[in-house]
Amino acid sequence: MIHTLAIADRLPVLVCLASPRGLVLVDEILTREGFAVTAANTLSEFGDAMRQSGFRVIVTVSEAIEAIRRMSRLPLVNIRTFVHERADKDTGRRICLFDRAAFVGRVRLAAESRFPVFPHDCLTR
Repeated sequence: MIHTLAIADRLPVLVCLASPRGLVLVDEILTREGFAVTAANTLSEFGDAMRQSGFRVIVTVSEAIEAIRRMSRLPLVNIRTFVHERADKDTGRRICLFDRAAFVGRVRLAAESRFPVFPHDCLTR
């Protein structure tokens, strides 16, 4: 019973990434931080997932933002904002660093700053 309540208290996040590896990594990070994650790796899967109610925030990448905006008014977090590229001083190779703390903080802020949202087709104007 207590376990069920803990799961119910998790903030629901919808992650839409085309990269299966990216989906797994983001799912692991957010789940570890106490979020309830639903993953979609296509816009079709995203549309199906949006029929559920209660998501508080969407995590995606730049390329999908326009299409997602046509389907939802939920807050968006662009994961690319938290990937920082630089060249290694010695080798000149490109290094990508992910700012996990800032990413989780932004997702939490977006998720906690909203009231529960119903599917977009249930909204009234």
